[in-house]
Amino acid sequence: MGEKYQLLFLSSLDNRNILVNASNVLSKFGWYYNRFSLGKHSFWSDGPVWNFGNSKEVTEQETEKSENMYKLMEIIEYISQFYSQSITYHKPVSGRVTQAIFSIVESANLQWKEIRISFELNDLLIPNGNRDIISKEIKEIFIDLSTCLRPFYGKSAIETKGLVDEPKQLIILESDLGDFNYFSFECPGLTQFSNNTEKYEINDFENVGRFIFTCKHIGEYT
Repeated sequence: MGEKYQLLFLSSLDNRNILVNASNVLSKFGWYYNRFSLGKHSFWSDGPVWNFGNSKEVTEQETEKSENMYKLMEIIEYISQFYSQSITYHKPVSGRVTQAIFSIVESANLQWKEIRISFELNDLLIPNGNRDIISKEIKEIFIDLSTCLRPFYGKSAIETKGLVDEPKQLIILESDLGDFNYFSFECPGLTQFSNNTEKYEINDFENVGRFIFTCKHIGEYT
């Protein structure tokens, strides 16, 4: 496995809503569970992954011939009872099937969660791939997830350090920005980017938050 390209969000939504919303967004862009390759999902039964408790991983026995959201929703209903869920989705990208691993890790207080989608960077940016199309799709996935998950903040970048555990720990630094960034208007220090329209693309989402896009193509800024 090579480098990962990651989308990360800090959200306080319950795990079921996170998984349902994420699955709806990913399916909109053609990323499916157990259609193009064997689907996998996992969870930790007695506490978050960092508790080193018991985990269970399931790999499907055969793929589906078409999208089966009903089966996926059944899986989500079940694993939502537990902790630190993970679901693997697949999609043909530039002629090869690649994967997106969606995972949740709860913070120590269990209210805030780090939501992470990891793509294989080499699969997204293979030599004969269209970087414009792929970057546009990742950006749109990031935007759609930000608007439905309503995170405190989020960013996308080549493998990066994780997010803070809770909002009060956040200090916004320009050096920590990713390719695509989202900050709720509750984030302290957000006004420092209000007048940087010549340097970055900045768009406000209703009265909820602000998008800051530092580049056009994934992997250019970080």
